[in-house]
Amino acid sequence: MIRDRQLNMMDRDGQLAARERRRDMTEQEIRQKLQDWADAWNSGDEKRIEDFYAKDVVLYQAPVSRSLTGREHLIARLRDFQGLSEEGKLAVRNTYVDGNTGIIEVSVDGTNTGPFLEYPPTNSPFHLETCLIMEFAGDKIIKHTTYLDTASVLRALGHIEIKGTRTEAA
Repeated sequence: MIRDRQLNMMDRDGQLAARERRRDMTEQEIRQKLQDWADAWNSGDEKRIEDFYAKDVVLYQAPVSRSLTGREHLIARLRDFQGLSEEGKLAVRNTYVDGNTGIIEVSVDGTNTGPFLEYPPTNSPFHLETCLIMEFAGDKIIKHTTYLDTASVLRALGHIEIKGTRTEAA
């Protein structure tokens, strides 16, 4: 159902930054927006990715229970991953939509040909899977929740091994 609503967007100082009239997106529009986001992520075009997000977007990193506000944090994370592999691409496996929230299950396969954070490339193949939750206001993402932690990436790249891990325990 499409409905109009008035949103007041405040900057960090509490001053009125903008008053915009926006409409909620349909389920199909959100699904398309999520696929477009994945395509933008794979392009590595920072401006294109930035345009998906509200200026004051919240990046919530669930594994460490941390919230960061601002597009710059998402762009920094993009940079971390762009250097990881020349051919590695994010693939959307499943998409779910409920109201103004979209959930995508994604995977990334590639060969670690570049550094990740301070870790050198291993030149080994890797596979990552995670889930991202994106909450929309109008056509902008206002909250981006990720469930991928740095330790999981380092393990997939072969930099760390978790000793004593049983098959049923990730």
